[in-house]
Amino acid sequence: MLTLLLLNMLSMALVMSVNAQGSVDSYTVGLWHLDEVLPSGHTEMTPDATGNNPGTLVSEPTTPMLVEGKFDKALSFDGNNNVYVPMRLVVGFPPSPQPIYIPISTSLDVPKEIKIEAWINVHSFKNVTYNNIVVKCTRIDASWQNVTRIYGLAVKAGLPQNGYTVPTGALGGYVFTDTGGFNEIVTTEPVVPLNEWIHVAFTRSLATGMHIYVNGAEQNVTPIYGTQNPAGSIINGTELYLGHDAEVTIDEVRISNLAPESQILAAQIDIGPNLLVAVIVVAVVFAAAWLLRRAIQSWMIQSRS
Repeated sequence: MLTLLLLNMLSMALVMSVNAQGSVDSYTVGLWHLDEVLPSGHTEMTPDATGNNPGTLVSEPTTPMLVEGKFDKALSFDGNNNVYVPMRLVVGFPPSPQPIYIPISTSLDVPKEIKIEAWINVHSFKNVTYNNIVVKCTRIDASWQNVTRIYGLAVKAGLPQNGYTVPTGALGGYVFTDTGGFNEIVTTEPVVPLNEWIHVAFTRSLATGMHIYVNGAEQNVTPIYGTQNPAGSIINGTELYLGHDAEVTIDEVRISNLAPESQILAAQIDIGPNLLVAVIVVAVVFAAAWLLRRAIQSWMIQSRS
């Protein structure tokens, strides 16, 4: 009886751990299970469990494929396609000299303390600097190339960076802050095997700086840009990508805000002016439509007369 009781308790614990893997807690700002693909107009999307940040599947030329994952299904990327999550729409209204950022969902702007984690199964190391698991960018104009990395987690293919020889299979994480600029750390040893599921995580703490974990164990890291403990707040972004430039299967991507009160305040400060711009734009469109309707009605009345 005691053996059966222990087995039952163990099985319940395993089920709870699997279920907890996909649960949204008070710190979660984005959680993509990546186990379903839904039609969305002429494209396909994968939902965010928080309901705020659905991702669009980008075909280059084929879309990411649903395959068996670590938990249920997952998305497999071929090194060309990705999942795109919009955060802000960049609009230029001449003669305005600066682009206008209209918010779509700003919950992924985490200014202070962040955690990025996912289950990954890397098929091969693509010969690029960043085999991206998660990358958040900010766009300063409408051009596709003109983007800046804000925060992210990426696998390394052994290419040198900033004069440092990065090991093939190393893991890197980075943040861009308003006072510290771009800061990136990488593991000093290869930590990502091929064709094997591992859990990877990157954190940024105001007290202790940036850290990388593999299967729950902290790894030795070294900064290759900036410092391991940069000052300042992580700047805002316009979009986020999953699986960009990586030949990998990804499951259960989670982004957590470890200081949610500061996040709420930052979102309120940022959203206000942008929402005002959006309201003004919508008001102008409706006013123009109303004037056009009145003009058509007047013309019809005059024609009948």
